[in-house]
Amino acid sequence: MKIYKITEASKYLGISINSLKTLANNGKLNSFKTSGEHRRFREDDLDAYMGVKKEKQERLTVIYARCSTAKQKENLERQKDRLRKHAEEKGYKYLMIDEIASGINEKRKGIHKLIKMCFEGKVERILIEYKDRLARFGYEYLDAIFRNLEIIVEIVEIKEKKYEEELAEDIMKILTCYSARYYGARGGRKKKIEPINEPNESNGI
Repeated sequence: MKIYKITEASKYLGISINSLKTLANNGKLNSFKTSGEHRRFREDDLDAYMGVKKEKQERLTVIYARCSTAKQKENLERQKDRLRKHAEEKGYKYLMIDEIASGINEKRKGIHKLIKMCFEGKVERILIEYKDRLARFGYEYLDAIFRNLEIIVEIVEIKEKKYEEELAEDIMKILTCYSARYYGARGGRKKKIEPINEPNESNGI
C-alpha cells in the first residue's frame, strides 16, 4: 500500500492542497499523521474516495537477518535458518533480506531496501530475532514508522552467546569514531599566538 505526502495526494486526486486538507479535516477522506505531525494518505483511501476499485497487492513477510562482521557469518546463517523455519511453521509467504554490517551503520543497504519496500506497500510483517538486528540504537523510531504503515514487527527473541561480543564490538566502534573526531578536532585547532611584549628600553633621559 503506497503512502502519499499531501502534495502527491493532491496531484493524485487532481484537486488543490487546500481542498484536500478540507476533505481530510471534515472526515470525508481518511488520512493519518506521522510522529512529526505530517499528514499522509494511503493509496487505498484515495482510490476509495474516487470510487476506484483495485485488486489489493499481496503483502509479504520480510525476514531481516544481520550480523556485524564477516567472522560472524556462520552465526548469520544459523540466524537465517531459525527465522526461515519459524516463518514456514507459521505459514508465512516470505522473502529474505540479510546483510553483514554493524547495527550502528546508518548506510546499510539491506535496511534501506526494507524501508523502501514498506513504503511501497509490499510488507505485511517484519520478522527478526531481536530488536538490535534492525538497529542498535533508535529502534523505537523505526517501530513508529512501521506502526504508522500498519506493519507488524514480529520478534522471535532468540539470542546466542555471541550477542554480548557483538555488542562490545559496536560500543568500541562508537568510542573509536568519537575519539577520532574529538582528537582530530583538537589537533586541527591553531594555537593562538600571543604577542610578545618587549620590555621598554630607556636611554636614561
